[in-house]
Amino acid sequence: MLFDKKQFSKFMVGFGYLMAFVYIALGAMLFIPSVYPNIPVVLKFAFSFFFIAYGFFRLVKMWTKKTDPDQ
Repeated sequence: MLFDKKQFSKFMVGFGYLMAFVYIALGAMLFIPSVYPNIPVVLKFAFSFFFIAYGFFRLVKMWTKKTDPDQ
């Protein structure tokens, strides 16, 4: 076997948490007015809201999967 499934699974869980935090950080960064000053404020707000909401969605989904008693 080329790789161990258990180690790959741990890597993917860690990568999932990392990506959730990346989405939240990107959304928070878009709230800063000096970042991308040429983009309209309403568009920046919509994208930042989407990124933050999606990041929290991924984080909560992974958290509930981890704490699920059936697994």
